[in-house]
Amino acid sequence: MRKLGVCLIFMVAVCLLSPPAFSSDGTCLALNAAVLVEQDSVRLSDIATLTGTSNGRLETLGAIVVARAPQPGQTRFVSIDYIRIRLKQAGIDTTSILFKGPQDVRITRQAATLPTQRIQRAVEMAIRSRMPWKNEDVTISDINLDETLQLPVGKLTYQILPSRNEDYLGQTILALHLFVDGEPVRKVWVNATISVMADVVTVVRPLGKYAVIELADLSLERRDLSGLSSDTVSRIEDVLGNRTTRMIYPQTVLQANMVASPPLVRRGDIVKIVANTGPMIITATGVVKQQGCKGEMVRVMNTDSNRIITARVTGPGAVAVDF
Repeated sequence: MRKLGVCLIFMVAVCLLSPPAFSSDGTCLALNAAVLVEQDSVRLSDIATLTGTSNGRLETLGAIVVARAPQPGQTRFVSIDYIRIRLKQAGIDTTSILFKGPQDVRITRQAATLPTQRIQRAVEMAIRSRMPWKNEDVTISDINLDETLQLPVGKLTYQILPSRNEDYLGQTILALHLFVDGEPVRKVWVNATISVMADVVTVVRPLGKYAVIELADLSLERRDLSGLSSDTVSRIEDVLGNRTTRMIYPQTVLQANMVASPPLVRRGDIVKIVANTGPMIITATGVVKQQGCKGEMVRVMNTDSNRIITARVTGPGAVAVDF
């Protein structure tokens, strides 16, 4: 009797300490051969029909997550043994559940495709809102992205961001961040071609090296900037009177490195030296020892002291000493 009492006490203690199991007596679980789901998690009610017990218990069973869904547009199989394990992990006594149906359930995740045309319009708007060019001068074409991309079903939103230091000219790549129901799901790249038409300066007749550029040598033409150098000259007045740095042939689009300012002083020229010392201006006469363009520093001999100084060219026959 004493041993029997000890055994009964031990059994009661085990029952009290063990996690409670959900009793599902009389429950019938009929698995479907194939199902279509939308969300990340697959619940029991998504893949099976539950009968044979109270509505409350059926709802509790049906809400148990038994698997993760595959990626959008993909398929996976879940076996009946795997479902039993997930139910046991949820505290369900599966010995009293009647399982019916196939041994494996085919689960397919529904997918949404990208609204390509809507995104292309959004990309063009994003480019035009950020670019430095006039709208009427710009053509945006060849907006390409992965049209085969499959996304989760839900409300799609997106954010379009340009790459760092984007100049919005020629081939352009932008980052497309995709969100479904407010959650980030993918980041993809979008390619686009930006053509900008603008007036540029072209040469209409051959110009030899060191030739002085005149108005008759130049013309304005409409060209696509995406195929031109960043230092392309856009105004004729910016280069008139300058000299060429090399031979230039007709129809050449003029670039800043093709021209240079002519020297305003040459070796041996007599120049006026101006020294500004605040309230006083001192002038002297000097002889230039090297040629120089406006703004350049040249060596000049002061004819009064015969000293060599360094002065800045300010104009024809004039240099200045900076203090």
